[in-house]
Amino acid sequence: MIATPTEFPCGSAGAKKHMVGAFRNSTNDARTTITDFQLSNSLHCTLAKAFGTTPNIQHQLSSSSSRDKVEEDAEKSKKDEKSNIVAEEESLDPSSALEFLSHLDISRHEVHTRIASALRSAIEDEIQRMPIFVPPSLDNGTSSNTTTATNTPGEAGHRALLNLLKSAWLFRDVPELRPILISVLKRLGEATPVPVLRRLALKKNAAESLTSSSTLASSAVGAASAAAIVSLKHAELVSQLGPHLQRLVWEADWDEKLELARKKGDYDDWGGNENEGGELTLGGKTILADLLRPLVEAYITDTTLVQQADFAFVGSLSERRVATKLRRTVAGNADSEVSETAGDGANSSSIGGAKAPARAGTNNEDTSPSSAVAVTSIKEVVGNRSKLLGAVLDMLIAEHATKGGGICYDKTLSASDKKKQLLEGTSTGSIVGGATNLSCTLVADTLLSHGQLPRSYEVLEIMARILDTAVQSGFITDAAVSQIQGCLRSIFRPSQSEQTQVTAEGTKIKLSLKPVAKAPASMFPDLPADDSEYERKLVQRVVKKALAAMKAYDPQGLFLDPVTDDVAPGYSSIIDTPMCIRTMEQKTNSSYKSINEYIDDTMLMFSNCCKYNTGSAGQYFRLEAERQKKLWKEEILPAVRSKVKEDLSKRKKSLKNKPKPPPALAFAPDKVGSGDGSRKRASTDDTAINNLTAQDVKPLPPWKCKRRRTEIEIPNMQCLASMLLADPFVVRVLVDTIRKILKADVLKSKSLPSGHPLLPSMFQLLNIARVSTQLCAINGKQCYLPSSGIRKVLQDGEFCPSYESIRNRLPLVAKLLLDSELDQRMVAGGDLHAAALQGTVARHLVQIHEWGGELSSLYDIRAVIECAFVYLIQPGNTNEQALQHQFPRFVAALDKLSEGNMLNERPFFMSLSHALLRYKSKLPHSIRDLVTACLIRWLKIEDTVARKTVLCSPLHECFMYLLTEWSVFGNVLLSRDLLLGLSEEAVAASNGVEVGEKYNAFVDLWTNDDDCFSAVKKQYIRMLSNTPSSRALQWREKIGIIDMDKSNEMELDP
Repeated sequence: MIATPTEFPCGSAGAKKHMVGAFRNSTNDARTTITDFQLSNSLHCTLAKAFGTTPNIQHQLSSSSSRDKVEEDAEKSKKDEKSNIVAEEESLDPSSALEFLSHLDISRHEVHTRIASALRSAIEDEIQRMPIFVPPSLDNGTSSNTTTATNTPGEAGHRALLNLLKSAWLFRDVPELRPILISVLKRLGEATPVPVLRRLALKKNAAESLTSSSTLASSAVGAASAAAIVSLKHAELVSQLGPHLQRLVWEADWDEKLELARKKGDYDDWGGNENEGGELTLGGKTILADLLRPLVEAYITDTTLVQQADFAFVGSLSERRVATKLRRTVAGNADSEVSETAGDGANSSSIGGAKAPARAGTNNEDTSPSSAVAVTSIKEVVGNRSKLLGAVLDMLIAEHATKGGGICYDKTLSASDKKKQLLEGTSTGSIVGGATNLSCTLVADTLLSHGQLPRSYEVLEIMARILDTAVQSGFITDAAVSQIQGCLRSIFRPSQSEQTQVTAEGTKIKLSLKPVAKAPASMFPDLPADDSEYERKLVQRVVKKALAAMKAYDPQGLFLDPVTDDVAPGYSSIIDTPMCIRTMEQKTNSSYKSINEYIDDTMLMFSNCCKYNTGSAGQYFRLEAERQKKLWKEEILPAVRSKVKEDLSKRKKSLKNKPKPPPALAFAPDKVGSGDGSRKRASTDDTAINNLTAQDVKPLPPWKCKRRRTEIEIPNMQCLASMLLADPFVVRVLVDTIRKILKADVLKSKSLPSGHPLLPSMFQLLNIARVSTQLCAINGKQCYLPSSGIRKVLQDGEFCPSYESIRNRLPLVAKLLLDSELDQRMVAGGDLHAAALQGTVARHLVQIHEWGGELSSLYDIRAVIECAFVYLIQPGNTNEQALQHQFPRFVAALDKLSEGNMLNERPFFMSLSHALLRYKSKLPHSIRDLVTACLIRWLKIEDTVARKTVLCSPLHECFMYLLTEWSVFGNVLLSRDLLLGLSEEAVAASNGVEVGEKYNAFVDLWTNDDDCFSAVKKQYIRMLSNTPSSRALQWREKIGIIDMDKSNEMELDP
């Protein structure tokens, strides 16, 4: 029988009337009547009557009437438990409950939803309260010997969570039960089983991708990670895990692919096919690659960054300075840091959810460059996971191997041919890679924006910050060069099996034949001379935790602060050496070198308390001192001793298995000063890289070796160090510094370049930057350090120019700069003009034979000459008359150094165009004619180079870019007839034919829309768009592209 609402009066009037009736019908006293009324009309009893059940409270009242009845019920309950009989005290009829709730207008669906939600919330709360295993530490003041991991409640809770995870995994596709699985995973955190993480990293097959490609279209994942998460098989589940667990999934996926690559033996394979890449590269199929691919693409295609990188040679210090912080900091988010907590904030449901890299031409309120957004997004993807950071840097190493060093300028080469050239050392790349080396810039920005780097990156971070300071200021100091060499000594040091050096005669010797002096600690910061420093730091760390535990045992702070005479009269006259917890904290950072010193101070503190507090007045303080002293001896002190003993034991084992550092002969710089009374540096100055000064500048000894597969580190620090030097903004500073040294120091002092104290080191840094692509291609399998090429050191098969080449040609560079300066002084307006007219001073003619021999490998000298050429042609640095003599000198030198092949020198041509465009309409026509004639002659390269390579070359693109920019200034600088004539000459020269003949190769590339020809075609379309349609049509007819697709004209902006 279901009760109706009329049987349960409510409201003040109904309750009063019902109470009066209760008194009228009761035979008990007033107190008992009121008590019975309250019990029988409580909400619990009212609902029980409505549901047709018996309330628990009546059972309790009836059972509490006598003590015998309670004991009887207890015995009965025990018997029922033994016989597995469960007594239902309060049965519930669901139909009655649902009928009652229907009177309250609550639907059954809502009832089920509320019950499910309540049960789910209760389970989630219980999961969060579940203790997990935490290794015993000093934080709780107990010794690690008192408990074992298998008996702790945390271990039991961990097993319970794993069992629950196993059950909840079966319902991972049920939306109502998925939150329980997510709660279990979040509670487990780092303890989540690796197989589960790898299952979460599984990707959908083709059929699943078609049916569920838009599953997360409305979810809160960020644009940087949405595509990567959508491609996962459990995308809905992964998207709700939060950043911390997502990073664990990325790590598990990367580790699995890395294990497979190592088993196959192709870890260092970054792809040998045209459209394929290695599994661990940006072209691979890892989740991390899917996350990073759009971010890296946005960074290296940032318009401003690409333009700055391509201007490898500039004319002033202000142009050479780069605000590096702007390219890695999002506007309004300069001080923001990535939250790294296991709990994951409620507002960040996925990694990369803040922003997506802005594409050019899109309307976006954020004014931050896409490079800054990309760096910030990479930081969010990595978080504080050192393994993810290593994976990101390893991918950038592979990216530099495939596209760095200007190797991708030759768009007609296949990926296998590029790899073959790199491994054989026959690549036609350049030291000045320009925008192709932006992956090196991204490495620097990633390291500098990451925050607290792992210890293994410590030296690399120091080197990155030194180079970043040089780029920001636009110049590099001598002390900075010395500090960079200190970093390289630590990064490029050989292992125990690699300790060989090459003598001047070309023979290799072992460096460990004779005992040598101990290497300075600054060369190997991770290997201390002894364990005293490590023990001191260990004692400080342990004592700090012990003092924190002592504070917890002293809630009133009796021993916290120093005791003064104001608080305790006559204290200083009684106690000679006062001691307190604050004093011990101060001594922790400076004085404590062993645990015994801390023990003596603690005992002194308790002894002082008992000594001063005598008599009945001090009884309380004496008792408190004894109590805390007892706790300290029984709990804190054993834990301290156990912790120190355990860590020192681990330290000895690690040092025993660690390879010894190479001897001082390999990398220690010579001490400054000798017996002639010159200044000697103190030995303490060698303990840090920052203490190296300009007097320590000295090239590093060259060496090379092969490494076992087990010795290869991920990522390879030597590859990263060479990439930091190959950063286009760093190379720009290094090359300009060499130019200034040759002009300001060598010429003025009339000395030999090889005798300059800084030049050999500068050329060695350039050579390391040059071989960065080779180092990244072999990825640690072979390691070597190139020489400067100036000092007399011979090596067989070294990837750097020989001693004779640079040493003999470098004076020719100085002579070229001197002749260029004399040319300017001998023309009208110069101080030697009158002497030149009288024949007293003769102008040196261009001597081509001086640059004889094999010179194609002298990339560093070519870069210096290109830098000097661009600097010379800047407005205000020369004049029209002098340039008539200077221009042929530089062109002749570049012809010999490049063997006539200047096709892929894009940074040089972009810098040259930038310098010429600064003249605007005031550029002399004679200089214009010199430039155009030279560029067209370089396009007329011999038939040894394929025509397609010439047509698609950066030289062809930059020449048409320069003509188009000149045409903007009108007929004053470049008439329309001359523009069309020069463009036709460019087509003929690149085709290898004379003007007026058929340009079949050009027409084929144009009509077929070849990708490698798109950049050149863009410049021709720009040129034609600025030309009247009738003249443009005539030009097309001459070339043979009259039937071109008209829509191509609208593809590109003028």
